[in-house]
Amino acid sequence: MTQIMGIVNATPDSFYDGNPQNNLPALLKKCADYLAEGADILDIGGESTRPGATPVSAQEELARVLPLIEAAHAKWPKVPLSLDTVKIPVAAEGLKHGVSIINDVSGTPDPEMFSLVKKHHAQIVLTHSRGNPQTMQTLTQYADLLGEIKDFLAQKIAQARACGLTDVQIIIDPGFGFAKTRGQNYTLLKHLADFKSLGVRLLVGLSRKTFLAQKRELPPKRKAQTLGAHLVALQNGADILRVHDVRDTRKILDFYTELQEAQ
Repeated sequence: MTQIMGIVNATPDSFYDGNPQNNLPALLKKCADYLAEGADILDIGGESTRPGATPVSAQEELARVLPLIEAAHAKWPKVPLSLDTVKIPVAAEGLKHGVSIINDVSGTPDPEMFSLVKKHHAQIVLTHSRGNPQTMQTLTQYADLLGEIKDFLAQKIAQARACGLTDVQIIIDPGFGFAKTRGQNYTLLKHLADFKSLGVRLLVGLSRKTFLAQKRELPPKRKAQTLGAHLVALQNGADILRVHDVRDTRKILDFYTELQEAQ
């Protein structure tokens, strides 16, 4: 069954939320709303990874996310918490305080990250990316887009297995919006099913991303295209949908599930 991962931004520069998202009661309310609307996983992040985003220190990132992780885990101990981070110290603290998934969008997880995940019997999301938020959109040249992304992810899966992780602990993300042009993102979505042969769960993060926008649209105006893209992702085997619009995505998922069950 496909799961819904609700995006919880504890940052002052989210492309979607806009205003500073560092108020603990407001963030807990967002978590509660997401769970009521049908989220299966909460993905907490303290550093924006959008193209051009300014990096923050591990100390600042921890100050943003750790109070929320602790409070959310205490309030909903059975709900899987994902931590969107590329930093070893942040991941280590998160795993100690209730995180069960590390969502590493760097594309190049340190072997120590794999060791941490193994130690805590957690899971890791391996994302295709190039460069960093400041450089990724200059690194969009591919001789074979799908083949290169698939080979990249296959290598990361092999590295994770070599560090002792099982396939149940490994999740892949082809990295929509990370070092890819608008056209490349559409090609990737159209051929998403190609990645199912890698044998691990597939996470898809499409929600409100720039490549879905029509002319002069801001993030809140990309909802219709996002929901349409989620349906395409479901048809192509997505196991986890990382989303802002939990309620409407749950409707799409329930519809698709019933459609699959129809004679």
